[in-house]
Amino acid sequence: MNIVILAGGRSAERQVSLVTGKACKRALEDLGHRAKLIDPEEDLPLRLWQERQAGCDFVWIALHGPGGEDGVVQGMLEWLGLPYQGSGPLASALAMDKLVSKQIFRAEGIPTPEWLVWDEAQPLSWAECVARLGSPLVVKPSNSGSTVGISLARDEVSLAQGLALASSVSSRVFLERYIPGKEITLSIFSGQVLPAIEIIPAQGDFYDYEAKYAPGGSRHLIPCSLSAAGLARCEAAGLRAYRVLGCEGLARVDLRVDADENPWVLEVNTLPGMTPTSLCPEAAAALGWTFTELVERMLQDALQRAALTRSAPSGSRPSPQPA
Repeated sequence: MNIVILAGGRSAERQVSLVTGKACKRALEDLGHRAKLIDPEEDLPLRLWQERQAGCDFVWIALHGPGGEDGVVQGMLEWLGLPYQGSGPLASALAMDKLVSKQIFRAEGIPTPEWLVWDEAQPLSWAECVARLGSPLVVKPSNSGSTVGISLARDEVSLAQGLALASSVSSRVFLERYIPGKEITLSIFSGQVLPAIEIIPAQGDFYDYEAKYAPGGSRHLIPCSLSAAGLARCEAAGLRAYRVLGCEGLARVDLRVDADENPWVLEVNTLPGMTPTSLCPEAAAALGWTFTELVERMLQDALQRAALTRSAPSGSRPSPQPA
């Protein structure tokens, strides 16, 4: 097959995206495909149309963050009739916007930490924030990934710093109740929950950008230290979050688990990192899947769903599974 890989882009996650794209390119070439890596520019719609005319069979999206993970590229590919891996435009857009996805989780009875939207026109004092959410507070941009722009506020000064950081990557910012406990991530592939990974930051218990990407910033436990009952609750919450957003293919659900082993869904990542050392390949490796095998499974899964879409009335995507 002739496969175009989209990697890089203009989001704050550009470097992570490029590493993902290069790793997937090697795997696809090892599988016998012809793979070309493209760093998206402003003329991406025209470039994709040209690639389609030149015989492109499939587009592998290795983009992260706004402009790649938010449904925009997925919508272009739907219009061009080019198959791609991962979730469709709607699920991608819902998951990319953390505020919208949290509202959906709450409406569906999926536990997610309490939050409040920061209004710069009517700012709350530190005391007012603590009265509503407790201390410390997690400061988050609404539409960023890879923990970019996320910080932990323990006082008025760190709150102001966190708001400035989050506002630098997103026009909407919110504060979230911090859940003491364990950081758990679940990789879900077409409804199959892969082994849970417990993330232990090297410094403290807050998983920020440095803990995620700096050498030695965190260590991972597989299997995790949850009891069988706690793990079952975690997997059930993660799978429901995946389904209510309408996710397809590979996605990753990030959760906090409190002292009573109750899960709290933080967010869903519809295009998780895919380097050989990323969390999803690590979870797949626990099942005995190599990185190349995971890529092949993702490719075949996407092609099967594309075939179903072509055979569905008016070319619509198959309906998401009920939660």
